[in-house]
Amino acid sequence: MVLVTGAASGIGRATALRLAAEGGSLILADSNEGGAAEVAVGIAETFHRPAQAIPYDAADTVACRRMVDRALAVHGRLDVLINNAGIYRRGHFAKTSAEDWAMMMRVNLDSVFHITQQAVPALLEMRGNVVSTASTAALTGIAYAVPYAAAKAGVIAMTKSLATEYAPFGLRFNAICPGRVLTNVSVGVAAVAEADPALLVRGPRLGTKLAGADPEDLAGAYAYLASDDAAFVTGSVLTVDGGLTVG
Repeated sequence: MVLVTGAASGIGRATALRLAAEGGSLILADSNEGGAAEVAVGIAETFHRPAQAIPYDAADTVACRRMVDRALAVHGRLDVLINNAGIYRRGHFAKTSAEDWAMMMRVNLDSVFHITQQAVPALLEMRGNVVSTASTAALTGIAYAVPYAAAKAGVIAMTKSLATEYAPFGLRFNAICPGRVLTNVSVGVAAVAEADPALLVRGPRLGTKLAGADPEDLAGAYAYLASDDAAFVTGSVLTVDGGLTVG
């Protein structure tokens, strides 16, 4: 049983479909209940695999933990957790409010902590694994998105620390750093007023997808790290960015 957060669209949706195609059973968690339910129906109809949508608010600590409890109450086991839910906002650092900072941390970092902590006992029973979405922004920095980059750096640090702590128990933790991906999270971001255009140029170098990757370009990486093929991989940070961070 695989729990995917942020499963209604983007990378989460693409990953859920890929895992279903490979025979997985899915729990699709998202604030967009209708979107997650639509993905669940598509999985059942196309791949004939069980899939359930569970709504939750990633900014709400209690909701994060209750979502995991609800999934376990229904299915009784958890083999893989994919922490993918997140938000992305841009703006000048000097104009970033404490509320903006706190929201970015709650959704992009705190939710990963709460969901993972709640899921670990069940994952230990199955000797499962966790794959979390970080970002190349955490590796290189990114202008006009300081809270986002800081939160994603926290995801990487959490991943490596958990991998160290739980290695003796056979529980694996890995992270993926996407570059620019064409999702509703990235494409719909408002422009930054009076921004330096040179600081906004971020895109892949590989092939013809100069605007960014499609979510499906990332799904195979998640499927690999979640699978037994990666049984000896833990504490890894896999960059999937089309060469964005080559140098």
